[in-house]
Amino acid sequence: MKTETQNKRSQKQGGEKTCFMTKETANRSELLRFVVSPDHVVCFDVSQKLPGRGVWMKPDRKMLEKAIQKKLFSKAFKETVRIPADLCEETERLLRQKCLDLMGLVRKSGRLVFGFESVKKAISLEKPILLLEASDAAENGRNKLLHSTDDFMICSCFSREELGRVSGQDIQVHVAVFSGKISEELKKTILKLTAFINSKEK
Repeated sequence: MKTETQNKRSQKQGGEKTCFMTKETANRSELLRFVVSPDHVVCFDVSQKLPGRGVWMKPDRKMLEKAIQKKLFSKAFKETVRIPADLCEETERLLRQKCLDLMGLVRKSGRLVFGFESVKKAISLEKPILLLEASDAAENGRNKLLHSTDDFMICSCFSREELGRVSGQDIQVHVAVFSGKISEELKKTILKLTAFINSKEK
């Protein structure tokens, strides 16, 4: 466990921030940032670029619910703030939309491959940083891809329709993401979305 002095030094050197709930430090790319609007409403800052002082939190829905229920945001911001009733849902929606937007950029860079056969061929030539399978895909289709891979990270956060929109088709089941600057940002955002969604089920 890092001391407070070590935490502050790490934050300056590596862009690390402290979760205001757990007091643990992590790189800002692994955390959620919340800010207060001019009318004192707490907002999720998905871009991590909104002006003003922000507070940071692990991507954990139950933790966010606890912060809301116990009014811990007011304590963290040192002022009375208002919490939108749908803050949890809005946080997940914005994370999901950012992932889809980043997928579109990765596609334009040529580092996104769609379709079972195309994905299978592509990953035989280059190891992807991430595989995506539609959450509502047929089980047998998912198993085929799993059996054709080794140790790839597989995410199932998106529906066939969501992946289809990224690919320019009605539906899409399998997507491979290959390394690149935007691809790495996509992977980090998907990891946050996955953690946020999974924490709801614990």
